[in-house]
Amino acid sequence: MFGLKTALKTLLAGALLLATVSAQDSTSTLPNVGVTAEFPNAIAGLTPDLISGESNSVKVTFRNTGKTDLKVNLIVGTVQEIADFGNVIRNLTAYRYGTTLKADATLILPYTIKMEHASREVGLTLMADVIDSSKNHFSVVVYNSTINFTEPMQSWIDPQLIFLYVLITGIFVAIGMFVKDSMAPETKKSTKKAPSMTPEEREAALEKMKTLDEDWIPEHHKKSPRVVKRRS
Repeated sequence: MFGLKTALKTLLAGALLLATVSAQDSTSTLPNVGVTAEFPNAIAGLTPDLISGESNSVKVTFRNTGKTDLKVNLIVGTVQEIADFGNVIRNLTAYRYGTTLKADATLILPYTIKMEHASREVGLTLMADVIDSSKNHFSVVVYNSTINFTEPMQSWIDPQLIFLYVLITGIFVAIGMFVKDSMAPETKKSTKKAPSMTPEEREAALEKMKTLDEDWIPEHHKKSPRVVKRRS
């Protein structure tokens, strides 16, 4: 965890914070408020991962243990180099809330970080501007540690990619069918099977064949020979 003085110095260097947070009364007592930041997609014990170019949600929880109400005015943040937290890479968006934090109560507010950055570890400082009942402003540390920026995962459900896959698959299938057809042996011509005949058709066909077979026999051979009776 980086020092509180370094975080305050970093945020005070930002023009955005100077324009939105009033000077703190040195005689005022810091209110009894605790703040924690939770990254929903983070794994416990590991550095939180933020996806570059996408909206990354942070759940900020305020706990007022005092006896008077407070007001959460805004939350602002910066991204810095790890080696030097005073080297600000970018000022993040300031979210103004103006929400009352009741005495002895808890308040949860959302904060969103969205910026494009190369995949690497960087520093992150989030500060909240809290106002007490006397209109005094206090800067409260929300988060002061490191995060990892990662590249977004490529979705497989991409119409252009799907069309490309289908096109490539179709080309390979066409090539495969062409090679198969060119290498396959020629098939023998199928012989037509004679259709089945009824008994009447079969009889008529036999008679016709018998007539055709007798056309070559001479007429005198077609006559039946006479039977000569011998006298006894």
